[in-house]
Amino acid sequence: MNKEKHQIGILGGSFDPVHLGHIGLAKETREKFNLNQILFIPVFQSPHKSHFPMTSTLHRMEMLRLALKDSPYFSVSDIEIRREETSYTIDTLNFCELTYPESELFLIIGYDNLLELDSWKDSLRIMERYNILVASRPGIKSISSEEKVYRMFNGASPYCSGEIKSGNLEFFHKEKETSLVVYDISPWNISSSIVREKLASERPIDNLLPPEVETYIIEHQIYKP
Repeated sequence: MNKEKHQIGILGGSFDPVHLGHIGLAKETREKFNLNQILFIPVFQSPHKSHFPMTSTLHRMEMLRLALKDSPYFSVSDIEIRREETSYTIDTLNFCELTYPESELFLIIGYDNLLELDSWKDSLRIMERYNILVASRPGIKSISSEEKVYRMFNGASPYCSGEIKSGNLEFFHKEKETSLVVYDISPWNISSSIVREKLASERPIDNLLPPEVETYIIEHQIYKP
């Protein structure tokens, strides 16, 4: 991590809708790694969820803008939506690198994504060029994370030297200067699918959404069955 560069976290997802778990993840990650900024990037169409219909890009973008409007550290990017094609992480990171040439980029993913990271499009290139921050649930043993990292690509993992620093488990690329860090965040028992189900059945959604997002959803009847 080059502290002389502007450091930007890249947080992608469907954000359908954005909820307090997303916001909490971003806040903790920014503070833990002293990032200057976090970009929320909603997908146009995930390659892993091509069968799953999403709410319109207009609504998802507006809900994100409402949720993040009071934070000087968070912003929304529509780069994947403007492409109007399947959203691949490598394409987004390449675009961000061209857009912010003087910055260091940190891809933020959940622990579940670590299990399939080596199957992503151009995953080796992602690991060579960009730092990866893996948000984990408290209680997952470091030895379990080490096994998953070292078993990438059928045991030909590009990472080595798993070290625990400040409570984080850090791995370093064997050839490049990039790293992969597994770190704990506060548990949030929230998912977008749970929020949608509650809204569709008109059950209470207390403490799940930013107030402005909840108001917007109700006004536009987004998740009505």
